[in-house]
Amino acid sequence: MFEAIIFDVDGVLVDSMRFHADAWVEAFREAGISIKREDIYEIEGGNDRGIVRSIFEKSGKNPGPEDFESIPRRKREILDLSLIKPFEGVVSCLDKLRDKFRLALVSGSSRLVVGTVIENFFSGIFEVIVTGSDVENGKPAPEPYLKAVEKLSLPEDECLVVENAPMGIEAAKNAGLYCVAVSSTLGPERLQHADLIFENHVELFRYFKSLIHD
Repeated sequence: MFEAIIFDVDGVLVDSMRFHADAWVEAFREAGISIKREDIYEIEGGNDRGIVRSIFEKSGKNPGPEDFESIPRRKREILDLSLIKPFEGVVSCLDKLRDKFRLALVSGSSRLVVGTVIENFFSGIFEVIVTGSDVENGKPAPEPYLKAVEKLSLPEDECLVVENAPMGIEAAKNAGLYCVAVSSTLGPERLQHADLIFENHVELFRYFKSLIHD
């Protein structure tokens, strides 16, 4: 029986991935590295350091210490947070879920970005919040989810994770957690390591409804 639901943010609660990806594309372009949206989608969920490291490695280059600071900082400057909105039905769904479950957030985005999204749309809903700024090893390492479970003070088998990206699913499974995934950014075939896969949010909400009435 699940006692808590741990949500990823980008691509699960808010329709934001294309804006994050475009901001990364521009920030890396200014740093002399050409990438596409899909390159970010592939490593979605990683924290800033992980994304910089992955993109440099893919480009056959080594990042310098300053790259880990300057590129994410430039990405945050480019990102227009006013474009980010919750997926339709998410807020009302969370209102229903919190009557039965403890709710937590685990995001690879920075504390500043996650804080703004929470303040704008989800104030007072989540008991535990873990951002990319709060961990040394971001997704696919289990650290973000293990930290959330520790803060919830619950056994792993009482926590359900909701993800939308391969690295997030891997992080949840590495942490020994049951993980469902919604295909909001990548196709279902890329999410095959999740315990359950939903093609859209309507299917995900239907699953939540079944949990509420169990």
